[in-house]
Amino acid sequence: MNLRDLSYLVAVADLRNFSQAAEQCSISQPTLSTQIKKLEDYLGVNLFVREKNSVEVTEACEQILPIARRILADIQTIRQIAAHAGDRYRNMLSLGAFPSLASYVLPEYVFRIKQYYPDLKLQLVEEKTDALIALLLGKKLDAALLALPVEHEALECRPLFEDPFTLAVCADHPLAHLEEVDLNSVAKENLLLLDEGHCLRDQTLKLCDPSRFVEHDFRASSLETLRFMVKNGVGVTLMPSVAVQPEDNDIRYINIRQRPSRTIALIWLRTHPRSALLETLAKLLAYKPLP
Repeated sequence: MNLRDLSYLVAVADLRNFSQAAEQCSISQPTLSTQIKKLEDYLGVNLFVREKNSVEVTEACEQILPIARRILADIQTIRQIAAHAGDRYRNMLSLGAFPSLASYVLPEYVFRIKQYYPDLKLQLVEEKTDALIALLLGKKLDAALLALPVEHEALECRPLFEDPFTLAVCADHPLAHLEEVDLNSVAKENLLLLDEGHCLRDQTLKLCDPSRFVEHDFRASSLETLRFMVKNGVGVTLMPSVAVQPEDNDIRYINIRQRPSRTIALIWLRTHPRSALLETLAKLLAYKPLP
């Protein structure tokens, strides 16, 4: 019995078809059948019940399959570790973040990482959430800073900090003198949003009932553009606390009674060969950066 035999076993069990399994394994159907028969003889049990138009898994095979899958997965992880250790990028780490977070937290996070890992070369990637998740799943990105929830069984998640929202208004806005506002009391304001595809847009719309606000035709591609529009009295927006600039006299950031916030987490692939390093980085970064 060898790893090749286990891969044949899993292929037939998944596809329930010897011809399709042979094609997937890039061998001929007679060769696959012969190898499965040899495996059955070696184990002394039937693994499949072969009918004219179907293939069924036996009870013994049902018990063997999870172990075979685990062995094959472990072998793949070993290969990944070996490949990663042997390539010229072993001292490089790619870290992603979405636009409404990246420019506000990455400078401090990079500084902190470099203090602990001075020889680690960081490659920074700024993309929208969906693109970052695709890069993680495609093994083209080591880790990403994302807003929860991120629901995918292949991804590992470690929450870092809570990022509360404030209401941003221009300095001469009627609400500018308030210390706190209720979102329900500011309905019919011009609500400025980021463009489609930005997770902050989706987060804002979950907090603010769109039917009670006037969504302005203008949609920004960055928080800084939104900040400029608010300063000029075009409308109001929800600003995450990491992006607040309290020294700016042209804009006021007002606390919101409902205390809305987003949870920022470090996300990586569960099977990442450097999961131990990423766990350590998550602990290192598990605090809120100063605005």
